Amino acid sequence: MNVSMDGLRNQLLRNYNSLVYKLNKRIYDNEISMEVDDIQRELDGLRSCIVTLAFTYMDGNDGWQSMPDDTHFENFNPMEDEE
Repeated sequence: MNVSMDGLRNQLLRNYNSLVYKLNKRIYDNEISMEVDDIQRELDGLRSCIVTLAFTYMDGNDGWQSMPDDTHFENFNPMEDEE
């Protein structure tokens, strides 16, 4: 079965570009200063795409193997989840 990865690739690109745009706008004297909430959505979107991609696999000689069950994905700003 063939699966299109276009949606995942487009979402990765949108989130990456949005994050870089926001970070670039906040560079002052070679430092970045901004509120955590300003980049939370993009980082959550990137994490979601990466998790999806990591747990995607293809059977056969031309495919790739599945990730181990204990694969860990770090959360950005985990304190927000606890509030």
